[in-house]
Amino acid sequence: MRMRTALVAIVVVAIAGALAWGGFSAGSRDGLLTRPGAGNATALSSGNGGQLRNIVRTDEELAERLRTISAAAGGAVGITVTHVETGRTVAIHGADQLPLYSVFKLPLAVAVLKDVEENRIQLNKKVLITRAEVVPGWQGNTELWHKPVERTLAELLELSIMRSDNTSTDKLLQLVGGPMAVTKRMRSLGFQNFDIHSSVRDYVTDRQKTNTGTASDLAHLLVELHKGHILEPPQLSMLIGFMEPATTGERRLRGQLPAGTQVADKTGTGEAGKATNDVGLITLPEGRGHLAIAVLVSGSKLPADGQEKVIAELARVAYDAHLSQAGSATQ
Repeated sequence: MRMRTALVAIVVVAIAGALAWGGFSAGSRDGLLTRPGAGNATALSSGNGGQLRNIVRTDEELAERLRTISAAAGGAVGITVTHVETGRTVAIHGADQLPLYSVFKLPLAVAVLKDVEENRIQLNKKVLITRAEVVPGWQGNTELWHKPVERTLAELLELSIMRSDNTSTDKLLQLVGGPMAVTKRMRSLGFQNFDIHSSVRDYVTDRQKTNTGTASDLAHLLVELHKGHILEPPQLSMLIGFMEPATTGERRLRGQLPAGTQVADKTGTGEAGKATNDVGLITLPEGRGHLAIAVLVSGSKLPADGQEKVIAELARVAYDAHLSQAGSATQ
């Protein structure tokens, strides 16, 4: 009797192990996100104290997962995930032109830093911001400009990226020659799908003037930045240094990643949940490289926090997929 019980236990363990290796429970072939504690949990470590929630062995499986999660948002969702070191890319509607909102501050920052490299402007130069130049936005940012103040270009860039401040953004836009100068700069760097034609103030005045771009161009921009193909090391270090401590996207790309995961991102948000965006570089643990990920959500029927959760789930699935694929390659 004891021998029979032991044999049954061995069979059960073997079946459970086979399901975990395949990455799916019996009812999970629809690509739904695996939840913590679900039957197909794995013993593979995420590298910083957590365990992988989602076992994905191929890029096709990853695309299926991303497509399913995106569909839950409704509206239009563009997502592109690229493993920087290998160039492996998975995209869902990555070529769709979608509103950027404050994500446009990333290509603007690149344009500013390229002008710095070409000695057109200097980061230590101080410029005066008057009350008349204050652009509406988050109250905490508006309070920075309650009286005329001089700030360096480096300080304006930090406020634009780290706090997504609109006043500093429009001043930088003016200094590089306006919205079309940013579009022209992006074209010269090989990015054909950014359409920057509006300052923040212009958009506040006319809501039809929306800056647009694609998830694929944004992910490609992040890849080229990380590889050092666009900015010189001092300028790149400055930009990434402003993106890493950004506080506007704590519940987006960062939202479900293991504690301590390094993320450098730039968010964008439409009024009243009209759009919710986040683009950034995620550092994988144990030297497994980096992910460049861009998620643009527009016209979703979900509330703003629901849209943020979709972005967080997409990032976590992509993160786990690249770790489980790397793990399977070494087994």
